[in-house]
Amino acid sequence: MRLFLALWPGSGVRAQLHEWAASAHAECGGRVLRAQTLHLTLAFLDEVDPTRLPVLLALMQRTPLTPFTLTFDHLGYWADRKVVWAGATGVPESLTATRDALLSQWRATGAPVVTQSFRPHVTLLRHARRAPSDLNPRPIVWHCEGYALVHSVRTPRGPHYRVLAQHHGGASDGFSTTAPEKSAMPITQYGIVG
Repeated sequence: MRLFLALWPGSGVRAQLHEWAASAHAECGGRVLRAQTLHLTLAFLDEVDPTRLPVLLALMQRTPLTPFTLTFDHLGYWADRKVVWAGATGVPESLTATRDALLSQWRATGAPVVTQSFRPHVTLLRHARRAPSDLNPRPIVWHCEGYALVHSVRTPRGPHYRVLAQHHGGASDGFSTTAPEKSAMPITQYGIVG
């Protein structure tokens, strides 16, 4: 199973990020990601044997995320990947601490962990021809209270996401292995428009 841990914004923040994507698309081309799938990847876990899923769920249950506010205040462009993304200048300590705790515990179980720098961002466009000229649109403020374990399946139409578990709030009792009906996170969703 191809898995990742992610923060999923609510509908208001998603709509604002999607507006940024639409504006950038008009100038940069490429493919706009669907508003429903816009997320911030906390950690990419890569391929995980399904028999290891209970171990991963247990460590999620004991690792809550202290709620924080993240302000998206700029756009960026990775020319080698042709990706336009939304970024935040300030990264809350609770975000980094939760990510580090999850990866440390996952590594302690014997799982391979790819070590790479953490640059919190939300991908808005893929296959963009260039960087947008306005790199500093009006800031978007997101109050984040939880994270999710997501299964990503590659398909010809783009990635297909399925939320396997969620952790809401700053306590272990905010953990669930089914997506609540009113969740901002999709049960399944294709990631790219077009």
